[in-house]
Amino acid sequence: MAAATTSAPTLDADELRAERERLLEQMRDANERLVLAAIHADELTDAANAAREAAADNEERFRSLVTSAAAVVWSADGEGRIRVDRASWDTFVGIELDEADPAGWLIAVPAEDHDLIHLAWADARARSVPYSCQHRLRKRDGATGWVVARAAPITKGGVVREWVGMMTDVSERVRIEEAREQFIAILGHDLRNPLSAIALGAELLISLPEPSARMGGQIARSARRMEIMIRDVMDFTRGRLGGGIPVMVGDCDLTGICQAVVSEMTQAYPLRDIRLTTDIVVRGHCDTDRMEQVISNLIGNAITHGEDPITVAVRNVGDEIELIVESSG
Repeated sequence: MAAATTSAPTLDADELRAERERLLEQMRDANERLVLAAIHADELTDAANAAREAAADNEERFRSLVTSAAAVVWSADGEGRIRVDRASWDTFVGIELDEADPAGWLIAVPAEDHDLIHLAWADARARSVPYSCQHRLRKRDGATGWVVARAAPITKGGVVREWVGMMTDVSERVRIEEAREQFIAILGHDLRNPLSAIALGAELLISLPEPSARMGGQIARSARRMEIMIRDVMDFTRGRLGGGIPVMVGDCDLTGICQAVVSEMTQAYPLRDIRLTTDIVVRGHCDTDRMEQVISNLIGNAITHGEDPITVAVRNVGDEIELIVESSG
């Protein structure tokens, strides 16, 4: 039995030309696509290079801004281990730094400020909120200055990955504030001597017949108001300078304190209706001077912002004492 045979179809000259043209067209299309892909790749490369250059420029601008504004630049990892920028540290502090010790930078901080820093840092980390703490820091010239240390948490997926921070030198601002507050304190002390002389003169006038007695009463009321204002200034200054406001706690007659303050405020503001509505003796454990100041301030606020009548009451409520200053405003 003879085997079957096949043969490729033969193309005439026109068909060969057409097939060649079709193949050439496919090759041209492929070449064009390759060229376009190469151009697009170059454009992407140029865009990526431009983006990297822009990012580098922005980073350099940010670094320059931070360097010019900060005394010391620092960072911390997610566990709170602090890394201090060596260049800024050497420029501002100049003390040899053990970079292997995350707490090594505290060598430049007075020991009295360590607890303040630890508490603020622990609170910021526990709540994942920005850190801020003003403390002292030894400077390169050996003097102890003041800095405000701040840091912002960098989070990813709700978890703090690192902190970036800086310390800003505020020594001059602190010095100006302290000088101002010391001036206020000195001024308050210096005002008391002439005020005492004015009050004594007013008492002498009160002992004379009218109209001297009336004039003396007006001077005495003004002197008492001035004494209260000076006391407030002194207390504010003590608090700002870190000395705290002195408190002398003891047994006191709160009804008597209210009566004295209401009488004083009535003399100072004779056109206002200020009343004490308590008719029983209420005793407590407090600082008489500070309680007078509290009641005087409350009545003063009622005079400024409220309308008559202004009533003052103090009473026992179980184991507590309730003080009420009310106005119609």
